[in-house]
Amino acid sequence: MPRWVIDVLVAVVLTAVEVVALVLAFFALALKGWAADKSGRGVPRGLRRIGCGVAVVSFVLPLACAYGLFLLRLPIAATAQCLLVVAIPFLRSVLVGANRLRERVKRRRSGRQRR
Repeated sequence: MPRWVIDVLVAVVLTAVEVVALVLAFFALALKGWAADKSGRGVPRGLRRIGCGVAVVSFVLPLACAYGLFLLRLPIAATAQCLLVVAIPFLRSVLVGANRLRERVKRRRSGRQRR
């Protein structure tokens, strides 16, 4: 099997695994935040720490993988990991913006129902 095929397969598999792990982590954080918000106490400090930890890991892990893949002479996989490092903060800001927009629409609807 040519080396570039292995390189592409490693890039696809690693990227898919990391994206799925991040989606599951943020889904779990969203569920915990939702449960904490239902109680009326706001987001607990421990949940904020976990969120910061996920953010740091989502930045450091792909960089470490990219460096290791570069040392293994797999340039396509290393580039994919570097692109993932660049894309994650952008996607996070898009998700936060979408969540804020959803909350605004929800507040407007509840305000109209009160009238």
